[in-house]
Amino acid sequence: METIILIGSIVGIVNSFILVTYSLISKKGNRTSNLIFAFFILMLTLRISKSILLTFSDGLHDFLLTIGLSGFMAIGPAFFFFTKSVINPKYRFEWKQLIHLLPAIIFTFMWVLLDSIRNDGNTWHIFYRSILLQYIIYTTIAIYRINFGVLDNQNVRKQLNIIALFLLAIWFAYLLNEVAGFPYISGAILYSVLIYFSLIIIINKGYIINTTNAKYQKTGLKPEENKRIFNDLKHTITREKAFSDNTISLAKLAKKLNTTTHALSQVINENFQLTFFELIGYYRIEEAKQLLKSNTEIKVSEIAFEVGYNSLSAFNTAFKKATGLTPTKFRNE
Repeated sequence: METIILIGSIVGIVNSFILVTYSLISKKGNRTSNLIFAFFILMLTLRISKSILLTFSDGLHDFLLTIGLSGFMAIGPAFFFFTKSVINPKYRFEWKQLIHLLPAIIFTFMWVLLDSIRNDGNTWHIFYRSILLQYIIYTTIAIYRINFGVLDNQNVRKQLNIIALFLLAIWFAYLLNEVAGFPYISGAILYSVLIYFSLIIIINKGYIINTTNAKYQKTGLKPEENKRIFNDLKHTITREKAFSDNTISLAKLAKKLNTTTHALSQVINENFQLTFFELIGYYRIEEAKQLLKSNTEIKVSEIAFEVGYNSLSAFNTAFKKATGLTPTKFRNE
């Protein structure tokens, strides 16, 4: 079993260097995001490599141990910067932001003190748990920005959340090792799975995480107009509840927003990763779910027509497809 774990971990590290190289040289996707992603994976690799070497070797030089811990300190900030660059394609890393990486940079040059820190049990536990705390704080902030910030691209949000989930699992594995003696190598195993997930994205789509849509890259829609249409669309959908109009169409909505059907279709596709009909259906079902729970006296058929459906059967079919339940069962749960 140890041989299998060792081989799997080593393969994961090799793949991670392939991933770093691809991120550095790739011209696809967002250049800033790719560079930060490469740094993020490299920091993870330093940390995991140290875990593997420490598990399967007799001992390591203090400098190598220090590099591994420095990488550990940089993981949280690196993921935080990566999510910022994905959420905001115009994001640019500034030198003053190196303050977030200052602990990792300083500690790299303190390797001569590592032995004395490790020999004092209490000092070591405080130091190591401080690193774990820093890791989880940055990761939590990044997760909050992913799910409660301005990111409306559901596909991108899903990919970022999957990476965040692996990061949380890796953190939890190291925490359990620290407080309960959980196998130290478990973090390396989880890391290998994360690398395989990232490689699958690249193999299938040819980029790390892409916030653009190649279908619309040459349409000429300016960013400021894209933003204007998007803001007007959100207002019309969420405040005016345009979806409740059972005669709503792409052309009708485009006219209301003072744009073309093609431009509106592009804005919907790029920002929501949905078609026009999928977007309308999504908001209709979300509105229906709220009405079913908050207005128990209203008949299901009345709710169906209120949110924009022309028939009860069409509403029942769409609702069950979206939630896995009929409207009546959803209300009764």
